Amino acid sequence: MNCEKKKEETAVKNKDYIISYEDRKLQNYIDSLKKSNSKTVVFLRKGFYCQNQILIDKKGNLFFYQIEYIPRICRTTIETDTIPYLLKLEPIDLIKLPPSNVNDFLSLNILSKEKNKQRLIIASQNDTIKNTSILNFANKLEAYKIRRTTQEEDTVLKYKKRNEYYNYEDIKWNEDRITLPFIKPKLQKNEL
Repeated sequence: MNCEKKKEETAVKNKDYIISYEDRKLQNYIDSLKKSNSKTVVFLRKGFYCQNQILIDKKGNLFFYQIEYIPRICRTTIETDTIPYLLKLEPIDLIKLPPSNVNDFLSLNILSKEKNKQRLIIASQNDTIKNTSILNFANKLEAYKIRRTTQEEDTVLKYKKRNEYYNYEDIKWNEDRITLPFIKPKLQKNEL
């Protein structure tokens, strides 16, 4: 009986992860708690980034980048904060990971940190994540979040793969999908 249970758990761990399905499942759970007037409260983690990010492109290639991350104090995230902000990410910031050494790389760069900094964002260009080793690695962490890639990550990945010059100011960003920094307009000669 115990052997059967172990096989069952292994099979569940090796399933593909479908982002939209899992998001919908969580939202349905939250909605059911509200309808039943349950005292159980579930908070959706807002925000798009943490110190460590793994990007999975359309072909399943893996890229890693880190940012300086200052965590917010509990409950300081605005409820309507549903659009990522521009990181000013550069193609040089993305490190392509060889598939054979992904777990070693992640272990060295994430598991070696203090427990509260062992966090990871897994972002995919596809709705389905088939890389079970990444999902299994995430289960070792203090916290992780799985989401779709942002507009900026998609754009920077494209420039990285094409090895083309990139400047975020030259991109026509869709401001419905990204929060841009305030940039003062350049003064005209007659305004000086």
